Amino acid sequence: MQRHIDTQLDALHQEFVTMGLEVKASLEKAIMSLKNDDKKAAKEVIEHDEVINNHETHLEKKTTQLIALHSPVASDLRGIIALLKASSDLERLADHAVSIAKNVLSLKEEKHDEELDALIVSMGDNVLAMLSEILQAYSEMDDDLAVKVAARDAESDKIYLQIRKRALILIKEGPNFTAEGIDYLQIANHLERSGDYITNIAEWIVYTKKGKITELGRNDL
Repeated sequence: MQRHIDTQLDALHQEFVTMGLEVKASLEKAIMSLKNDDKKAAKEVIEHDEVINNHETHLEKKTTQLIALHSPVASDLRGIIALLKASSDLERLADHAVSIAKNVLSLKEEKHDEELDALIVSMGDNVLAMLSEILQAYSEMDDDLAVKVAARDAESDKIYLQIRKRALILIKEGPNFTAEGIDYLQIANHLERSGDYITNIAEWIVYTKKGKITELGRNDL
């Protein structure tokens, strides 16, 4: 017979995945708004952030109630703590999607650089793939997959350095590109931080399965 706490945890895990898919959709729309210079899509990302914030608030409330009402054993408590921490990481991912959208809104169409746009999209695709896979790893509690996802962050770091190099060259060559160059650098930074938060979620999956905090995928730029 399934324990009552298991039923409640299953529901919370499903909401976490639903929240993750909402975050992925926002991040994807933010990246595409840059590629297509779609200001309307960028504004939609900003407006949708409240929905994601509500998910985190609900998960925080329910996990706290679960601890108070059921006095969970060690393995259950690890899962609850990991869920609480990972949902906070998802919310921060959504904040970075919003920040990217705001940078897109400040970029002028005539100041777009095709090479930088392509690099941003490439970096974004890697981050989105990481997010998809970490949601799968979480739903299956697959710590091996979580470790593999964290390792993919090195590719984002590599592209980030290319973006930074290109943007700084353009700023140096044309001072009138300074504002736009800074926007590109900020977008790349938001994507780089997004990869870090996905790595955090991978660490919480490993913690749930093995009961210890393991540092994954760290790569100082």
